[in-house]
Formats: sequence, C-alpha cells, structure tokens
Amino acid sequence: MAEFNVLSLVLMAVPVSVLLYVVVTYFTRRNYEKQPPVYQGWMPWLGCALEFGRAPLTFIQQKHEELGPVFTLCVAGERYTFLMEAEDFDKFFNSPNVDFQKAVQDPTNRVASLPKSSFFKYHTKIHDEVKGKLAASQLALFSDHLCQSFRENLEKLAGGSDDLMEVVRSAMYPAVINNLFGQDVLPVAQKEEFDLLTKHFITFDDQFEYGAKLPAIFLKEWSTSKQFLLNMFQSVASKVQTHDGNNSTQKETLLQIVCGIADKDCMANFSMLFLWASLANAIPITYWTLAFIMQDKDILNKAKQQVDSVLKSKTGVSESDLRQMPYLKCCMLEAIRLRSPGVITRRVVKSFTVKERIVPAGDMLMLSPYWAHRNTRYFPQPEQFRPDRWEKADLDKNVFLPGFVAFGGGRYQCPGRWFALLEIHMFIALFLQRFDCQLIDLLPPPSPLHVVGTQQPSNSCCFQYSLRR
Repeated sequence: MAEFNVLSLVLMAVPVSVLLYVVVTYFTRRNYEKQPPVYQGWMPWLGCALEFGRAPLTFIQQKHEELGPVFTLCVAGERYTFLMEAEDFDKFFNSPNVDFQKAVQDPTNRVASLPKSSFFKYHTKIHDEVKGKLAASQLALFSDHLCQSFRENLEKLAGGSDDLMEVVRSAMYPAVINNLFGQDVLPVAQKEEFDLLTKHFITFDDQFEYGAKLPAIFLKEWSTSKQFLLNMFQSVASKVQTHDGNNSTQKETLLQIVCGIADKDCMANFSMLFLWASLANAIPITYWTLAFIMQDKDILNKAKQQVDSVLKSKTGVSESDLRQMPYLKCCMLEAIRLRSPGVITRRVVKSFTVKERIVPAGDMLMLSPYWAHRNTRYFPQPEQFRPDRWEKADLDKNVFLPGFVAFGGGRYQCPGRWFALLEIHMFIALFLQRFDCQLIDLLPPPSPLHVVGTQQPSNSCCFQYSLRR
C-alpha cells in the first residue's frame, strides 16, 4: 500500500513538473523577448569586447542604427544597455531603479585601490561637501586667486611655436592644483618635482579607462604612475590640517574636505580621484575651445573683440567681466558639446520598462553624451562648431540647451561643473587678451578609443602665438 502511494505521488508529480517547466519557460521566454535587442558578439564571455574596443564610439552608433534606440551589447561578461534618445534620459538620471554608486564602485577600486566599504561609506558625504564648496554662489572665493595664478603662468610664456595642449597644461595645472588643494601643498613650486608630478599624472590620465577595466599587471607604466600619485597624497594627507565638519570654514580646500571626512586609510585614494577629476576634463576642454576658436578667423576675431571691449587694459578678470563676455562662454559650451564623454553609466538594481522594452536588473545602463550631442533634433549640423547656437540658451541663469547632458544629471551630477566653467572661461579670456595666435597644424580629430571623460585629441596640434601689441 505504501509503495502504491509513493508511486502515485511520483506519477502525479511528473505532469505537475512538466506544467511548471512549460509555464516558467513560457514567461521567461516572453520576458526575454520583451528585453532590448541584443548583440552578443561571437566569442564566449568576451562577447563583442574586441569589436567594441577597436573604436567604441563608432561601434555604439552602428548598433544604434541597426538595433534601434534601446539596445544591449554583451561585453566581457557584462550587459551594456544603451538609451540613445533624449526622451528616455530622465530614466537614466532619475529613476529609482538605477544606481550610480553601484555602477562606478568596481572601476573606482581598480583605478584608485579604494576599498568597496570605504567608497560606500564616504563617497556621498564627500560628493555633497565638494558640491557645496564649488557651488555657483561660492565662486567668488576662488576667482581672484585663480586669475592671479593664470596671469603669472601666462607671463612665463614668451610665444613661438608649440604644442597647444602642452601650453595649456603648463599654465593651468599649477594654478588649478594650488587653487583647489592649497598653495604649494602639492609639489608645484619646484620645477623638477612638478615636472615629475605632471609626467605621472598624464600617464595616469591617458590610460585611466584601461586601468578601470584591466588588471594592473597588463599596465605596468600606468600602475607605476598610479602608485606615485598615491604615495604623494599619502605623504601630503598626513600633514593636512582639517576642520571639524560642524565648523568648516569658507577657506577649506578640497584636500581638507576629503581628509576631514575619510579615514586615514583612504584619504590618499579619494584625493587622487579628485586630482583626476579636477584636471582630466577641464584642461582638455580649454584646449579644444582654443583650438576651435583659432580654426575659424571670424570666430577668433569676434572672441578677441569681445575680450578687448570688456577687459581693455585690465590686469584681472572678475566674474562680472566674464558675464559681459557671453560669446566666449558660447564657444566653451560648444566645445564641451562636441567633445563630451563617450559614455556615462548606472547599474540597474530593479527591472524597469523603457519604450516597451524590459531592462533587467544587473545590466549596466549606458548613455552617450557624445552621441546625444549629435542628435539633429536638438543640434542641427551637429559636427560643426557653431557657438551662435548657444545664444538661444539662458546662460545668465546657467540654463543650457535641451539635449545637453555633458554634466550628467540627477543625484550625482558633476559637483565641480560651475568651477570648471569659471576656470575655462577665465583662462581663455586671459589668453586671448595676452596673445595673438593661430593654428599651424590642422585641428586633430578626437581619439576613437576613449569613452571615459572628455574626448582626447588623436595627435598633437602645433600653433603659433606671440604677445599682442
């Protein structure tokens, strides 16, 4: 009797199991069919990593044209789901189903050796403190010292023929470092030490996104420069005088903010990340803005006329002066539009629907400012440098054009964007006031290999400059 009962249960279980299998398979397949179209590539696990890596910006656009406005790429064990249309960007920036910190924690660990626990413990507080420190209402605290530093560094330039990026770096790096990290806190005053710092930072910056993806063993030169910067900040951080969080002063530097929040085991790691964030985007945009301006004589003449009419024989540039030079700001924003990052990312923590497609939890959600800024709906003739298009924006109120996403959005929008706009605007005004300049080389295209941060030039660009009379 017992054997009969067991046999009956087994026989009953078989059709139930089959039914469950059919139901689960049906709904799984149905759910899968509702997901974005996917390109898996042709290699196990690697997927389309090799195709993507050869020229990622071009590859993204090709798949956009083939697969539509929402699509997924399988890259080295990850699923990258791209949102390509502006009407979907709000879900990227503001949806509770996506998370910025979970998207960037692993790359942050690789590039700065920052432990996961420390990142989640301190990142938000540091971000918010820096955002407050660099708010638009606080820029007056920086402008005089920044202007003086720029002028002193520009006065060291005698003119001649040189690589434009080298000139911009030589004048901007020390000024920005002293302004944000404290006067001579980092080795800026001693030429040999500063040259060494510059060399290691450029190496760290050039291979930053490879460092975010690949084991350090494959990037020996980059790893050496990374360790140099970490050692420098470990030495400096131990000497920084910090303020209590409840009694911080307006004169507190970024380094003091970081060291006042993070514990001693990760001060250097966070500080190195802020050095990268301070230099790796604004300096190339300054380069691109000057290069674009010099490429067109009419634009160059218009920019110089505005500078001359406002500054005349002044030796400094105030925030009030900059507000009277809107054309320079238009040039700057147009350069930012054309050379914005290839991708920014979030981690999907809960499945959600976009354009009737289900984006599953676990995907990396991707948005490409580079391609967003080439949407002809918002930017006609998108490959042309047209500063006049920004005359439609309310720049006095820092309201940008629709479709412009260079500074990100949502909870973790770029905390230093107002300072970056100040420094670029100020430097270009001072440069054009002091020098006559013209390109010798053709304007180089952006490198097709970079997707993280401001697009880098694919090769050097020589220009000629001389003191104005």
